[in-house]
Amino acid sequence: MNRIFGTESEYALVYRPRESGSQSAPHVEKLLDHQERISALLLSAMGTLGVPAAGEFLGNGGRLYGDRGGHPEYATPECRSVSELVAHEIAGDRLVRDLTEIVNTRQESLRLHIYKNNVDFHGHTYGGHENYLVTPQGLSAISRLLPFLVTRQIYAGSGKVMTVRQDGEFGFQIGQRADFFDCTYSDRTSGVRGIINIRKREITRSDQSRRLHLIIGDSNMSPYAIGLKIGTLALMLRVLEAGGPNDDLELDAPAAALKAISRDIHANVAARRHGRHITCSAIEIQSICLENALQFYAANPPDPEETAWLRHWEHVLCGLRQLKIRQPEMVLERDPADLRRKIDWILKLWLLDRSRSKGADESRLKTLDIVYHDLNPATGAFERCLSLDMVERLISETDIGNARIDPPQGTRARLRGMIVKTAFGKNVTVDVENWERIRVRARLDSREAKHCFHRFKRDVNRMDICLDDPFMAENPKIMEDLKNFIAKSGEYNVVEC
Repeated sequence: MNRIFGTESEYALVYRPRESGSQSAPHVEKLLDHQERISALLLSAMGTLGVPAAGEFLGNGGRLYGDRGGHPEYATPECRSVSELVAHEIAGDRLVRDLTEIVNTRQESLRLHIYKNNVDFHGHTYGGHENYLVTPQGLSAISRLLPFLVTRQIYAGSGKVMTVRQDGEFGFQIGQRADFFDCTYSDRTSGVRGIINIRKREITRSDQSRRLHLIIGDSNMSPYAIGLKIGTLALMLRVLEAGGPNDDLELDAPAAALKAISRDIHANVAARRHGRHITCSAIEIQSICLENALQFYAANPPDPEETAWLRHWEHVLCGLRQLKIRQPEMVLERDPADLRRKIDWILKLWLLDRSRSKGADESRLKTLDIVYHDLNPATGAFERCLSLDMVERLISETDIGNARIDPPQGTRARLRGMIVKTAFGKNVTVDVENWERIRVRARLDSREAKHCFHRFKRDVNRMDICLDDPFMAENPKIMEDLKNFIAKSGEYNVVEC
């Protein structure tokens, strides 16, 4: 029940000419080209917004930085509830969107667009990662959740137009990242990727909770899909930590099943259950997982949020059973549960169907695919649907606005965020290392900086803070010591940076 989770979203940046009439269809340049330069331009706009920050860490507990490969990345603060996490992920989207607009006010001929997706048209992929605090026992048994992780794309996938069409048919996949996983386990996040990422498990104390880092999921635009992705896995992790699930279900080839399901929601994949070889669909596997969860929570009463996500999970699986897609044309024929309001790939397929019915060619469909993920309300397809009330909002605008400013409750993110906000604009420098270690130093003027013993003096004029307990949300002594340190540091002259 003491679960902490967070997400990491990598964004793609691209410049387009401001004059739309200069070409018949907007040309999407190779998204990975010049990413570092453009990301630096984006991050440099932080000062204009006046967001409290200490390097990469923000006053709301999150982190914004340039990731390897040049993509800007927003990591949410550590959250205790799914609703808080959804609010903070969307708050990160809004932050990078506002930074993009600041950059655009400084440009004349080109306009910068930012996309929250996972793949470009040239075969490159970038991540949408998840992090969960789990017990050592749960982490050691994580392979039991492989059937769940492989099949959850039927409601957590973002969908994409396939880069390579097959036999002239319209190619569509429900999972953007499915084709980029080659094996079951790997400690890498690029190159050879594993469905279960095994890096950063170097905690030696057997009684200490550990970090489960997942790279298999898509980045979602839909708030409901974000919540369902996190909420259902949190439900399954509690079952796992209690010794379940006990259905003895295993996939014969998880990576192959991941790819097959991404192309056909009703594809049967080879598995073993109770020692027998069987074939079953993703919906059937998810139904087995839900049944296990319902049995567990019948004996172990869920909290209100767990109850809500059990209900959402059951509702979506019921709707997916009634969903009808005509193969091989990939046309959405029936959606009686109105899942396109909730699930990204279904809404995207519906938009693509409308465009295809008007004669759109492959180039136009691929453009619509990426425009779906444009965070700009004026040009983004999903944002347009949101403004027309065609999407389940799940989280209020007030909650999103609060998440941009305030850290969540109940984790060290709150204390870290308050430290950043308290020290912001004061005569101190704050360095945050690895989410848990903070060093606050007094800024010395140029005369002190030239002193031969400045290095030693600077070491004396510092305050070290350790937040190694992820649940330590408040510490009055740390905050009092920080305020006293800042007051003392005011005796020095501010260095012009």
